[in-house]
Amino acid sequence: MGFSGKLGSALIFLGICVSAAELAYGASFFGKSYVELKIIEASSKTSLSLQFQTSKSSGLLFLAAGETDYWLVELQSGSVQVKLELGSGEKILRSERGVKLNDLALHTLEIYHEGGEVTLTVDKHFTTSVKILGLLHELNIQHGIYVGGTGGFDKPYMEGAASNFRGCIDEVLFNQRDILSSLRTYSGFKNVHEVSAGCSDEFFAEDSEPVSLFSSKSYLEFALWNAQEEAVFECAVRTTEPLGLLLYNAGQQGDFVAMENAEGLIRVVIGKSGRNTHLSSLSHVNDNNWHYIKLRFTSKHLHLTVDEETVKVFLSSRSKNLKLRGPLFVGGIDDSTRVAVLKIGLLSLAGRKARGGSFRGCLKDVKANSAKKSLKNVLVTKDISAGCAAVKKSSTTFKTTTAQMLVIPTTSIPQMAVKPTAKAQTKKFLTLNNLVVAEGGETALESKHIKLNLEFKKLGVRQSQIIFKITKQPHRGYLKLDTGPEREQNSFTMLDLWYGRVLYVHDGSEYSHDHFSFSVFTSSKKVVPEYLKGDKQYLFNITITPTNDAPEIILPEGNLFILLENSKKCLASNVINAIDIDTNSTELQFSILGNLNANAGFLENAMNPGTAITTFSNTDLEEGNIYYIHRGVRTSRIVLRVSDGDRVSNTVVLRIMAVPVDYKVVNNTGLIVDQSDTALVTKYNLSVETNAVNQEVEIRYIIVKAPKYGEIQRLHSNGEWKKINSFSQRSVERGRVRYFGTFHELQSPNVTEMFRFKVSIGSETGEELVFPIIVKWVNFILLKNIPLVIDKGKKQALTSVNLLAVMEGARISESGLHYRLVTTPKRGQLLLDGEILKQNSSFSQKDISAQKVEYELIGKPHEDVEDVFSFQLFSKHAVSLIHNFHALIKADVNTINLTNKGLTLVEGEGELITRAELYAETLNTKKFLYTIIQSPRSGKLKRINRSDSTDSNDNITIFTNEDIIGQRLMYVHDDSESTHDEFIFVAAAGEATDNSEADPNSVSVLGTFTIIIQLKNDEKPVRVVDKVFHVVRNGQRLLTSQDLRYHDPDSDFNDVQLLYTRRGIPNGDLVLVNDTSKKLFQFSQEDLEQNRVLFVHHGADSGRFVLFVTDGKHYTSSLLEVSASDPYVRIANNTGLLVQKGQEKYLTTANFSVNTNLFIAEESEINYRVFLSPKHGALYLNGMRTESFTQNDLKNGQVVYRHDNSNNLVDKFNFTIKVKHLLLDGGVNVRIYLESHQRAPRIVHNSNLLVEEGKPVKISKKNLQVNEGLIAYEHTHTEAIGWSAEDSFQFIVFSPPASLEPQEFHITISYDNAERSSRLLANTGAVVTEGERILIDKFKLDASNLMVKLPESKRSLYEVWYQVISLPTHGVIVVGERNITKQKPYFSQFIVNKYGITYLHDDSESRTDNFTFAAWLNLKSKVALRPLNDSEVVEEMFNITITPINDQPPELKTKAPSLKVVQGYNAVLNSDHINAVDLDNLPEEIKYSIISGPNNGYVATAENLNISIKHFTQADINDGKIWFVQDGSSSSGVFYFSVTDGKHRPLYKLFNLEVIPIMIKLINNTQLEVQQGQSISAITNEHLAAETNGKVTAISYEITSPPQFGHILIGNKSVTLFEQEDLMRGHLTYHMNNLSASHDTFEFTVMTSEGNVSEQVVNITVRPLLKMAEDFKIPTGTTCQLGTDVLDASKLANQTGSVPKFEVKRLPTHGRFVRPSHMVRGRREAAKIFTQKDIELGLVLLEVEANMTGVDLLNDSFAFVLTANNVQPAEGTFLYSIIPFNGSKVQNITLNENPPLLNSTSTSGQLPLGTQTEMPTIMPTEAVPRWRNKSRWGNRKSNTSASAPDVTLASFVQQTTIEPVNGKPVAQAIQLSGSLHIILPLAFLAVLLIVIIIVVILMKQKKKPKHRPLISNCPNNSGTNSPSFQSVERSPTVPAVTVTRLNTSSALSPSPIERLNQMVTTATSSKETSTLLYNCNQIDAEMVHHCRTTNPTLRHNQYWV
Repeated sequence: MGFSGKLGSALIFLGICVSAAELAYGASFFGKSYVELKIIEASSKTSLSLQFQTSKSSGLLFLAAGETDYWLVELQSGSVQVKLELGSGEKILRSERGVKLNDLALHTLEIYHEGGEVTLTVDKHFTTSVKILGLLHELNIQHGIYVGGTGGFDKPYMEGAASNFRGCIDEVLFNQRDILSSLRTYSGFKNVHEVSAGCSDEFFAEDSEPVSLFSSKSYLEFALWNAQEEAVFECAVRTTEPLGLLLYNAGQQGDFVAMENAEGLIRVVIGKSGRNTHLSSLSHVNDNNWHYIKLRFTSKHLHLTVDEETVKVFLSSRSKNLKLRGPLFVGGIDDSTRVAVLKIGLLSLAGRKARGGSFRGCLKDVKANSAKKSLKNVLVTKDISAGCAAVKKSSTTFKTTTAQMLVIPTTSIPQMAVKPTAKAQTKKFLTLNNLVVAEGGETALESKHIKLNLEFKKLGVRQSQIIFKITKQPHRGYLKLDTGPEREQNSFTMLDLWYGRVLYVHDGSEYSHDHFSFSVFTSSKKVVPEYLKGDKQYLFNITITPTNDAPEIILPEGNLFILLENSKKCLASNVINAIDIDTNSTELQFSILGNLNANAGFLENAMNPGTAITTFSNTDLEEGNIYYIHRGVRTSRIVLRVSDGDRVSNTVVLRIMAVPVDYKVVNNTGLIVDQSDTALVTKYNLSVETNAVNQEVEIRYIIVKAPKYGEIQRLHSNGEWKKINSFSQRSVERGRVRYFGTFHELQSPNVTEMFRFKVSIGSETGEELVFPIIVKWVNFILLKNIPLVIDKGKKQALTSVNLLAVMEGARISESGLHYRLVTTPKRGQLLLDGEILKQNSSFSQKDISAQKVEYELIGKPHEDVEDVFSFQLFSKHAVSLIHNFHALIKADVNTINLTNKGLTLVEGEGELITRAELYAETLNTKKFLYTIIQSPRSGKLKRINRSDSTDSNDNITIFTNEDIIGQRLMYVHDDSESTHDEFIFVAAAGEATDNSEADPNSVSVLGTFTIIIQLKNDEKPVRVVDKVFHVVRNGQRLLTSQDLRYHDPDSDFNDVQLLYTRRGIPNGDLVLVNDTSKKLFQFSQEDLEQNRVLFVHHGADSGRFVLFVTDGKHYTSSLLEVSASDPYVRIANNTGLLVQKGQEKYLTTANFSVNTNLFIAEESEINYRVFLSPKHGALYLNGMRTESFTQNDLKNGQVVYRHDNSNNLVDKFNFTIKVKHLLLDGGVNVRIYLESHQRAPRIVHNSNLLVEEGKPVKISKKNLQVNEGLIAYEHTHTEAIGWSAEDSFQFIVFSPPASLEPQEFHITISYDNAERSSRLLANTGAVVTEGERILIDKFKLDASNLMVKLPESKRSLYEVWYQVISLPTHGVIVVGERNITKQKPYFSQFIVNKYGITYLHDDSESRTDNFTFAAWLNLKSKVALRPLNDSEVVEEMFNITITPINDQPPELKTKAPSLKVVQGYNAVLNSDHINAVDLDNLPEEIKYSIISGPNNGYVATAENLNISIKHFTQADINDGKIWFVQDGSSSSGVFYFSVTDGKHRPLYKLFNLEVIPIMIKLINNTQLEVQQGQSISAITNEHLAAETNGKVTAISYEITSPPQFGHILIGNKSVTLFEQEDLMRGHLTYHMNNLSASHDTFEFTVMTSEGNVSEQVVNITVRPLLKMAEDFKIPTGTTCQLGTDVLDASKLANQTGSVPKFEVKRLPTHGRFVRPSHMVRGRREAAKIFTQKDIELGLVLLEVEANMTGVDLLNDSFAFVLTANNVQPAEGTFLYSIIPFNGSKVQNITLNENPPLLNSTSTSGQLPLGTQTEMPTIMPTEAVPRWRNKSRWGNRKSNTSASAPDVTLASFVQQTTIEPVNGKPVAQAIQLSGSLHIILPLAFLAVLLIVIIIVVILMKQKKKPKHRPLISNCPNNSGTNSPSFQSVERSPTVPAVTVTRLNTSSALSPSPIERLNQMVTTATSSKETSTLLYNCNQIDAEMVHHCRTTNPTLRHNQYWV
């Protein structure tokens, strides 16, 4: 990458950091947008990926531009096309045909180029590729890359390329470079032109949607407007602006058509053949309303219509048709067209609007020659949005000057100036041409501007005598006359014009026109024409050419900007102000010069806080969005200037000075507040002043200690006061902070209240302060608490004489002082306005004073008692302590004390009624007589009499207390199934008399004695369905409760619990319906009802079997008869239909049904298809006309016959019944009756007939009469009857001459009419609007008709009471001011009649509500209590209908509606895919409409998948009725839909349809390995496996290219086709029969019946038989010896009997292989081939050298081929890591037992520390025998024979040490002398030799190669004895030697022979993997003879060297 590439990467990274917030879901390109990245690079491997959305069929997506090379990616006809040229000829790739990508869905594009292949992938599925021939495969980019367009870039290869892209592009990655990571322009590197972040909504707008134009440069560009013969343009506009260009289209030869909004009028200008024609409307359109505009022009006429008003003008007859060319601009123009439009002189582009001038407002319904122009077919847009927001009134008004109203022609049109006598001369006298002057400039007025057509000689006048007198000066400048002092003021001559002495000087204003008036006369004394006498005035027009003046910055308040330290302050327009008289202020842009001091602060935009900015707009400045944020340094400066896009202003310096925060508390007065009251904290109570200058400072008060008896609260935006811990000064000033007292207990008056706070301003926090609060504590005083005395009465009011309290410390009224009941009285109850007061109920002192609080006694005490209740006084301020109030109750001696607890007994048994269950007594007497007024219904009362008594024992009606005490009263149950019984009695004081009646004057009480019966199981099951069970021969059929059913008469038993047990079945079996293999021997009646029992027939046609039925206690048995026959369908019943004329009637199974012996799981399987429809009516199913239905429809009553109201009274229809394969025809007869026929006849007389023996008698109507319905009783005057519920009439029956006495016919008027839904006088229900209330009065609820049960004399003693049994679910019932609850469920009819009750709805989305109530008659003198006898109670439900308010639109819960469907399959849509919820509407009312359908299938219903639909509901989706049918194409699709509830605006959304192609996917395709030395390897599913998403799961593999060096076998048979099952079971093997190859392959195709995947390859490799070290590490700069612990092929050597050979195929990246040279000491030769023996001998060395700067670990490797005899070659790779070299640590070589050739003979792995610090020793060495005196081969006294121990080369390899060569340690052989007298002479020679060597080394130091330290085991590698580096100090010039210290003990010093033997033993005892190279047996005998066997004597502290 070159410098520009690196710079580009840096700038892109900078852009990402600066503007990461810019991007949101890609970028929008509007037709002329593009992104250009200026880079220069070349690459042979190129990748591109991007995403896009568009509705356009063509557009340029991407271009990588070179001089001749290029990559061009574009959209052509809805498909992607890639054109590329890499030097070998142009290649073209196209996406798959039929897959359209301009469907507004998000599509992914990936292009990859490497070498000679280019691949294109669309949407991750569709891939195409192309091969590039030749050798040139590199893409060379010299002109950068482009996205979305090219910005005018042109090369020959761009010919025919698509236009700029319009749509959304995202995630453009080119060679992993994110092009759209920043959408900011970087000069010289990146250019972003009109691209916006995010995907704009305008790309998804509909044709009918309006368009908003919101800037001065907005416009829409459309294709060519064809206006040859006639041109028509239509649109609707809405605006408040006075100016704006609406339309422009250029034509040929300077022709044009333009339309603008000029001063609110529509103005049209047409230019043809050099002449302009103007036409304006008469009405204004800038009133913020929609106005219709129509422009029509031909070659002769121009028509303009605005709303209903049309104006027109004629065009020149000589003009030809207007020939338009180029695009049609609507709403504005682009910059390239602006120059031509400015020449027209439009008002909308005059003056400072010349740079903009676009129409601002809304457009819709745009048409050109009836062709709709919308966002769907627009080419380019700028600054527009979809939809029309509310248009704000224009903030500025446009003043029209006189000059601006003038029409300035663009051509020189002569103006008539004078009117002489001669007509021809008048036309030629004066010609005026406009003077054109630059704004602020000056121009000479010349003779070409004012031309006089005079014959000067004829008139005798010279040019100097023609004088022009200026009568009115110009408005926007002045005329500068250089005419000399003799000339009259304000005049000039024709000669002055010729010499340029008249100048017009413009004043620099922004007006585009000016003019001045003048007259013409002559100074000649001769007679001249009238037009030269100066009597006429002429107007000369001046056109001002606007120029762009530079803006100006002013500092209104000076150049010092003061703010508080570490705060922020707004840079408002009073600090900085920009002035530009010819540019809209919104177009001005401020920039900061230089770099701001980062330690001082920065500027930020409030719309993006926290981000430093260097530029900002004047709009942001004026709107107060620009803030200076101070940080640290107190003084700094900002250098500013402003630009209008063309010119820049002056530079100003704004000095910044930050001052420390200083403040003072100016108010801290505290508050005075009543206890538990509130008080606002205002700025007069608490305020702070700061030293901030014109700066909003956040002053906060931090509460460090909250108030003790209250809390500080703030008013939030939702209107709720909440407790706070801090508040601001602003909240205080707005009245949003208050103190709220929360302490309600009594307190002493000297207790104080306060809170502590600190003032916080910015980062400064002040000291702790106290805000005092004075609380006015209150106290309650109970002035009176006198007990209430109740004597001879049940109710008495409490007055202020009994209970009176006042409050001290606060003013409060009686209504504000309340009593709360802590406990209620035990013997009575307190009433408030008749309502019972419960615990925690309250009443006021005012209620007591008004005597509204009453004490009501419950029952009558038998002795004087006291009752008490406790209460607390409370008000809004406080709560008192608990007080008690007493009530003294005087006893009534005649009060009856009744014990009535009822009785419980077992069914059919008897039980004594004792004193504990029933007993009455008073203080005066215990003798009571009980009279039964209603006897028990399910039993009887029985008296157990004495033996001598003759009284009746059964069904007694009178008994006494003596019977009860004497245990003689018994209730006996009648053994029925009743659970409840009762009898009603009157207990009266006194004894029984002879007539068994009590004294009527005695006290008595009415009571009901309740009896509860505990049922017992004493009834056997009874068969209620007993019929033959029919079944198809050898078939099966459900056994249901319609075939077999029992009933248990026990009332508390559920029949579904009955259990059936069957015995053997001779001709079949009973099985479970869902498991026919399981026989049923026991089942329940519930199983029969739920269709769980199936009978399977086999054997004889008829048979029966025994069934035992039990209820758990009782058993019964019966037989079930089974009959098998051929299949049949029979009509079971056919009663026909009886229908009233013109009405409809349901057809059910009661009218028509069939039965069959076929197996019918559901009755919907019985189908009826009408083949003969009714003639006088029609059949309907679920409200829709039908000709087919099912038995289930009949059963559910969903089939209706509807009569057509004709006069035909007979009809019929026939149908075919289909049950499985059986057909049966049937029909239903329909009889029609009139309304008068609907009364059915009934028998009224059926008397006995008296016949004399042997005589005939005639039967007349007297004996048998049919009622003809001629006499009826009509109830009238329902309002006037009062409580009279009976009526009567008298009649006489006569038959002359006989007659009967007058008879009276009684009529009882009952409300229990079967036609009424209620038994009450009124129970109409109510209708209430959602969230509102409804009054329920007596017209809606009235049970007063219950009074008819009472005699009129007693009705006044009773009243109707109601008890709400179940409360409403979605509301409450309000009675007065209380809610009906379960604890207080009562109200009376009196309340309903007088006040009514109210139902209040809870504003939920419920449709219905109800409450259930009970009504009964209650004595007014008694507490309302429901009677125990249910017959006296009416229970009904009051229904409430809620009228919903549709106040919420549907909400689409599914944010991204989508569905995945397999290619060619269908998929159901459910609520997980798309779900709209509307609480106001049912799912059936939420309707979807498909606006544009998918292009890869259609939406259908489950009933008919062959027909596409456009409309459906959410209920259809929830019920699984909506399906998507995929057409089999491979492309994903989308459909555009709307959802609405019918009231609110529809919600539009896209539904994505992702097509998942039927794929076969290889989930396993791993490399197959064959072990070196073997030839067979199994192939399993772990190596090869596939899966598919299709229906067919059987997968096969076909070998298309077999392996070259082996075969694929199943067993012993070679195969080319195998199954997935073979892989699963391990049947497949690979057999290699050619052992010359190290790898093999075979190609195959994997397939199913639905598809296949070809050209798949399985790689087969030979795995080397080798052990390799893992996690191996080598320091850099060292040489590592590779031993058998690193590479070990000994197993292969043993197996083959040969020496394995390694051949390095790929060398390490950071190293090389070397081996010691035998020719030159220290030299190493490069090696690429080595053997196992070399490894064992340590001859394989790896030199490592890598740059490890800043790197801790570097991976490297080398590849090799391992070969041996008679086995395959195997390729392997050895991996290792390189680590940094530590020079202070060099490792000693101490090998473990694994590499035996290099084992040390030393018992210690390392030298002593002192020795190791002297020299870098690799390994300890042993002394080697050297020459002696006599012989250089050994001791002359010793004779070494041929039996000397074997010595291998390995023993010599061990004896090496490190010597520095050129500063690097290398391995050298060690040779030691044998005796001291030899050492001394040799030592001298050694010193001399060392000096010579040093000299040589110094001379050749630069020439010799640097060797690495030899390291046997590298650090951190595995091995039990791996040594580590130790610190050393060494000199690069001093040779290093190994010093071996001799132990003083001779026993520990082995001789050289022993050491040699030890070495040999060690060598020979190595592992079998070692290979010996040499043996001492091969050494010359003479050499062995001279070997030394003893050590020379050394002195103390001497060492061998």
